[in-house]
Amino acid sequence: MLDVGLSSELDDAGLGTFVNRIAESGTDDATVAAREEITARIGAGDAPAGLRRLAEALAASVGALPEQRRPSEDPVSVVSAVRAESLVVLEDFTPAEVAAAVGTLVEDGFRVAVAATDAARLEGVRAGGPLVEDLPAQTPAEQRRLRRLLVTSTPERRARVGQQLPPVDAMPTFDVVEELCRRAAHRASDPDGSAMVHGLLEELDPERLDAVTAVARCAGRTLGALAPGRAWERDVLSQLVHNRHRQEFDALVADTAQATVAAERTLHTPRVGVVGPLPRDAADLLHRYLDFLHSGGRSRNLFRAGVQRDVAPVLRRLRVDGVEPIEAEHVLLALEHLELAERLTRIDAGCRVLDIPAPRDAEELAQLADGLTRVAAAARSVAALRHDVLFLHPSSPLSVPDLQTAERVAGAIVDYGQHGSAAQAAARLDDAARTLTESLPGGSVPVELRDVVEALRTRDAQAYAEALGRLAAARREIADESEAVELLGGLRETSPGLADAWERAAVAGAAGFGFVWPVPLEELITALPGTDVLDVVILLDGAELGVNRLLVTGAAPRLVAVASGARRSGTNTLLGVLAQAGAPAVRGRSPALGSGRVVHLPQARRAPQGAGVETAGKRQA
Repeated sequence: MLDVGLSSELDDAGLGTFVNRIAESGTDDATVAAREEITARIGAGDAPAGLRRLAEALAASVGALPEQRRPSEDPVSVVSAVRAESLVVLEDFTPAEVAAAVGTLVEDGFRVAVAATDAARLEGVRAGGPLVEDLPAQTPAEQRRLRRLLVTSTPERRARVGQQLPPVDAMPTFDVVEELCRRAAHRASDPDGSAMVHGLLEELDPERLDAVTAVARCAGRTLGALAPGRAWERDVLSQLVHNRHRQEFDALVADTAQATVAAERTLHTPRVGVVGPLPRDAADLLHRYLDFLHSGGRSRNLFRAGVQRDVAPVLRRLRVDGVEPIEAEHVLLALEHLELAERLTRIDAGCRVLDIPAPRDAEELAQLADGLTRVAAAARSVAALRHDVLFLHPSSPLSVPDLQTAERVAGAIVDYGQHGSAAQAAARLDDAARTLTESLPGGSVPVELRDVVEALRTRDAQAYAEALGRLAAARREIADESEAVELLGGLRETSPGLADAWERAAVAGAAGFGFVWPVPLEELITALPGTDVLDVVILLDGAELGVNRLLVTGAAPRLVAVASGARRSGTNTLLGVLAQAGAPAVRGRSPALGSGRVVHLPQARRAPQGAGVETAGKRQA
């Protein structure tokens, strides 16, 4: 029995020790080269899967109880055994049966290396499947991708060879097409008269169009700012649009603004009262007296100045904080009180003229000022819009005679600035369809692209979305088939026979894509293939090999040993180690090629509960 010296937990150091113990039984150059290569892979963190599986099976067999050999009642094919186990022994297989088993593995997609110390034995397996004299030069990733593409190949996908599609970024997005279709359909029914506006705007240069659009946006914004609960704002604006009561409005705006400021200031100053009737020129007299005080004059009881004598009757009828105003500060407060009263009187009169509710307190006065400000801004923007619309074209039939027309025209201009006209939308759809059609030769245009073009021409956004989905699938199929052709061409450069065989298998809908590589065992061990290059190694003369040839497990994750003919005695042989690892044996008794009965070798042991590998024989015991 081989002393592996391994526990059930295998680390890289343990695998290195395992490799050295296997190589101890041989000192030939091939063994030395294989040991160095496998040790280097383990050090790089890329331990061969076949070697690790062999070590795990041997570690699991340590301490296992011997199991009597019992033949299975159910025939099991070589493919099933190789799928289920990483180590398999073929007993009493004739060369024809071995060739048939190899062919079955290749048909199932296995990449098989058939090795023997006697090169003459390799001639019998050359008819077992697609043959390669050397391993394909493609990387494992490229070969894996090619096999996947060939497996999924369909006649429809292969028919796409030579087809082309425009780049993805050349296709209009669904959102853009949906909006253009909506705009193009709007042309047929134009209830708000925007077609006339759009027709005039189409002739403007970009700079002029931006300016007109900015004015229209301003008009729409100011009109939208009018308070919805105050009908008088729109009524006053309508009067201004028709150039009525402009002077009264401007005066009311000025008085209201000044009165609002004065009313706010009086909230923080001493209270002013009037205790008697005032002359009409009371405000003028207070102005003159205030100028007198500011210029250095003083209030006197004797020898009073003329201006003091004139204002005295006014001052006697005013009270500031309960007393007659004497100081300049109090006189100023009294004057502001009289001016505020005059402005409020004018505001009442202006409100009556414009048919606006007069303010009854400071809060309503502030609300009136805000409303007038909004109306003034709207009036200015509508006036600017009327001016720009009037000069859109020398013979422009468009005008803005009233407020409702101003709102519609502003909305139409803004809409055009954002989306363009219906005619432009239709033209853009036609241009997109023409560009897609002319971008590719007529004979190479897939039907899915023609559906896209037809949806653009018929202004059908939903059909366009569905065609885009089909086009995306076609784009993937074209890309996959182009990649398959490219990878198959790369394979054909070094392995033309294999490339032709795989291409024929794809056309015929074969199940798998593998190959057979007949190779002398010494050559295989001396230069082990890299990871994911081979799936299984078949040793034709497994009964004649020593333990050191188990290093061939570094070439593939599965090992099949043919045990036909005379065997070397002792347990320190390749077959003895496989038996110790619990490898199942497939016996070549069945007339069907490549099938047999699974049994255990005499040395096989049952793995303890929880071991990492379960053999086919134990599952059927």
